Amino acid sequence: MIFPTLYAANAEKSSVVYMYHRFGESTYPSTNIKLEQLESHLEEFSKEKYNVLPLEYIVESLKSGVDLPINTIGLSVDDAYKSFLTEGWPRFKKYGFPVTLFVSTDMVDANMKNYLNWDEIRQLKNEGVTIGAHTKTHPHLTELTIEEVKEELEYSNKRYLNEINVIPKLFAYPFGETNQEIISVINDYSFIAAFGQHSGAMGNNSNFFYLPRFSLNERYGDIERVKFSANTKAIGVKDFIPTDPVLSENPPFIGFSLLNKDLSNSLNCFIFDRKGAVDNEKMFFNERIEIRLKRKLSSGRVRMNCTTQDSKGKWRWYGRQFILPEYLN
Repeated sequence: MIFPTLYAANAEKSSVVYMYHRFGESTYPSTNIKLEQLESHLEEFSKEKYNVLPLEYIVESLKSGVDLPINTIGLSVDDAYKSFLTEGWPRFKKYGFPVTLFVSTDMVDANMKNYLNWDEIRQLKNEGVTIGAHTKTHPHLTELTIEEVKEELEYSNKRYLNEINVIPKLFAYPFGETNQEIISVINDYSFIAAFGQHSGAMGNNSNFFYLPRFSLNERYGDIERVKFSANTKAIGVKDFIPTDPVLSENPPFIGFSLLNKDLSNSLNCFIFDRKGAVDNEKMFFNERIEIRLKRKLSSGRVRMNCTTQDSKGKWRWYGRQFILPEYLN
C-alpha cells in the first residue's frame, strides 16, 4: 500500500475504526451488515477526503505521536465468520482496503459450519488480511479468573503461532468487555493495542489497551451515521473515573477533565443501558466535568457517548463502555 504524503494542513493525531461481524446474513441482524449497506460504506470511504490505512500502522503512529492523514479510517472484522471470505473480503479487496480479522481459535478448531477454517484464514493472510487475537473460546472475560484469562491468551497465542506462524499484535475483547485487571494483563503480553466495542474516535492520548470502535450492523449501518462518524475526531480526556469499566456503585460517579477545556462549551454526554437513555446532569467544577445520573442503571452493558464541536466546527467524539454487575441492580 502507498501511504499518503502528509502536509501540515491535512495531518492530525486522530482516527476512526469500524467493526463488522457478518456480511449478508440477514438471519442475524444484530451482527450482520446488509451487502448494499457495506457497498455504500466502501464507496464513501473511497472518496479522496478519506484515508483507509492498516490498523497496526494507525496504532503505531498514534502511540509514537506521528501525524496521520486527515480522516484516517481503520477497518476490522470480529469472529471469522465464513461470510467475510465469501462476501466481505472480495468487496474490501476490490477497493484495496486493508482489514484486520479478529479470530477466536476454538471456533476455527471445531470446524464449525459458519466459521472459517485455518486454510481459509491462511489464504486471507496471504492476500493481505491482518489476523488479530480474540481469545480461545470468546468468553465474557470479566466472568473469568485472571488465571483463566491468561489461559485463554496463552492457548490462543500458541494456536496462532502453529497455524499462521505469528502471534498477533492486536487484540479485541469479546463483547467489548473488560476490567482494569484484564487490561493490565493484556498490556503485559506482546500486544501493542486492544479494542473494545464502544463508539468514539481514538487519538494519541487514548488508552491503547481499551480503544474504541464504531460497530456497524443492520440497525446502525445507515450511510448518514457512517458519514458523520467517519469525520469525527478524538476528544482528549484525562483523569477519567471510574477507572474500572466494571462498576462498583450504582449510579456511578462519572468525572473527567478535557485536555482542551474549550471543548466543554458544547459538550453533551449520553448514557444508555438496556432500558434506554439515562437522564443526566452535566456539572462543571473549574476544568473538571461531572456527569450525575438521575436514576440507577440496569445490570449489563452500559454505554456513554460524549460529543462536542471544536472551534473549526468539527465534531469530536469520546465513548466508554461499562458493565454493571447484577448485584448492583
